[in-house]
Formats: sequence, C-alpha cells, structure tokens
Amino acid sequence: MSQFTLIKMTSVRDDLFIKEFMDFTQKVRHPPYDVGLPGREQTQKMIMWGHHHGSQFWMIKDESDQVVLRMSLRIHPPDKSKGTIGFFEIQLDHPQYQEAFLFMMREAERWFKEQNVKEIIAPIDLNTWFNYRFCIPSRKFFPRFKWEPTQPPEYLDLFKNFQYQQYSHFNSVFFPHIRIGTFAPGTGHLKRSYNRLIKMGYTLRPFDNENFKTKELPIFYEISHEAFADSLMFDPIDFETFAELYASGKTVYDFSPSRVLVSPEGEICGFLFAFFDGETYVIKSLALKKKFQGLKLSSGMVYPGILMAFEQKKKATVSALVRTGITSDKMNGSSRKWTWFAWTHDYLLLKKDL
Repeated sequence: MSQFTLIKMTSVRDDLFIKEFMDFTQKVRHPPYDVGLPGREQTQKMIMWGHHHGSQFWMIKDESDQVVLRMSLRIHPPDKSKGTIGFFEIQLDHPQYQEAFLFMMREAERWFKEQNVKEIIAPIDLNTWFNYRFCIPSRKFFPRFKWEPTQPPEYLDLFKNFQYQQYSHFNSVFFPHIRIGTFAPGTGHLKRSYNRLIKMGYTLRPFDNENFKTKELPIFYEISHEAFADSLMFDPIDFETFAELYASGKTVYDFSPSRVLVSPEGEICGFLFAFFDGETYVIKSLALKKKFQGLKLSSGMVYPGILMAFEQKKKATVSALVRTGITSDKMNGSSRKWTWFAWTHDYLLLKKDL
C-alpha cells in the first residue's frame, strides 16, 4: 500500500482543497527563491479560470495528511495531443519528497495517456498567458525580478531526472547603460530604426491611460491574438482575462515607456508593453499586426524608452523572457555586438514523450 494519497479538486466549492493548494506555496518557498510569487487572490482566480477551462488540480499527501506536492494538469486545447503540467510546488525538506514526486508523475502520465496525450510540456500554469518556464542557474542569477520565473534548482532537476528534455529555451538579456560622451554602445541600430520609422510617416504615442480599458485594451487584444497566433503553445483567452492581466500590471509598474505604433494613415499597427522596474527598463512584449511585420519597425519602437531610461539615469535595459531564435532575440544580438558586459537570465520549457 502506498504511503501517499492523491487528492483531486472536484469542484470550485471545494474550499478546503483550494485553501491547502494556495497555502502550500508560502509553506515551501523560502528566500532567495520566493521572488514574484502570486498572491492568494490571484492564485484563486487562476484556479477558478483553470477549472472552468478543463484543468485538473492535484495534491499529494503523506501518511500524516500533510501536503507534499501540488500541480495542475491540462490538455492543450489547440492540440489535444499535448498536455501541460503547471502550478508545480514540492516540499523539498520532506524526507520522501523524491518518492512523492515519482508517485505523482506516474499518476499524471497515466491520466494523460487515458486522454490520448502524446507529449507533456512543463511547467505551464494553465497556458502561456500566465506563468511558465523553469529558471536555469547561471552567472548573475541574483537578483531576481518579480516578472520572471524563479524556482529552487531542485525543481528543474526533478523533471530532468524523470526523463524530461528541453522543449524550448528563453532568456532575458540585460544591457548595462554605458555612455561614451553622447554615444551609448548597443543603441545605434535602435536609433537608426526609429529615425527610419519616423521618416516613413509612422508615429509612436504613449498609452491612453484615461481610456486604457475601454479603448486601448480591446485593440491590444485583437493585435496580440493576431501577432502571437503562431507562437509556441499559443492558446487564445477571453478578453476579460486578457484585460485583467494587462490592467493589473499597470498597477504595479511605471508603464510610461510603453508605446502604440500608428501608421501614416492613422491605423494602429501594434504596441510595445514596457515598464520601469526600479532602475531597470524592461521590454516585456511587442506585438505587430501581421501586415506590418517584416518592415523592421520593432527596433525603433523601443528607442523612446531607451531615451527615457537614460534621462532618468536607469542602470540597465532588459529584453525580457524572449524565446531564443525569434526576431526579438535577433534584435538582442545586434545590441550585444556592442555591449560587452551584457548578461542573461535563462529559462527552459521541458517535454516528455509518452
């Protein structure tokens, strides 16, 4: 007989399960790996959303009825041959944590096979609009930022030891602000792209904060779903969830570097979602309608924020959470040619074939 018990959430009215599931993160995360943890209210909303959209929420308890491990399981709606594991947390100081992990993963694989899933991808909390990726220990791993994934390195090791392999690699590239007179190494191509953009008749305006929810977000929603439709593990979400994600971010950070790109004819072409996090300028996401992609506009869109960052004496710019090999990563490469002191924070999505 197993020393562990698998507990599954059966209803959004399962208050005890939800409480234990939410409390578990605070119980097992300790400094310095407790950066950016979602609050209870946010976690509860995600549980409700996930349950409504087909997610399973599981916990493992030991013989003394203590939670040792939790996770979510979900079939990826656009491709039902793929399944995802998210909300992964485990009590690393439990004497049988490795045995509990093996027990849970075997149960998870059994469930996914019953649903005809052929490939499991982890970690993804519900879908890629929310938190996902494991962090990789690397040079200058600390300090960590609230907007990036941070877990104890044992989390990644557990999955790798269970035959999970790399599915996709991401990084955040940090560029320290260096001035040589009026010249800032690594920004020349951004300035040229910006000047070209303006010469072509495009304009960049700040977000309309007074009408952000009613006018800006509906347009951003449409552009995002068009621009990211071919992205890895893309899964459309409803407008209300999208609006809450973006609106909540604006309450935490200074989004004054964000911009909306407008064509010479007055059409909104795309937007840059960027913000100041303390002394760092963070380029979070950039989306363009497909007909404006390939026109070399993206680099110019980030340049006004660079100027603001230098004027406000910020210490670094970061291109955040970029999948390596895509256009944004190539833009980072152009900057790194001239910025010898840049460094990265790296992340992985893992997969296992069933």
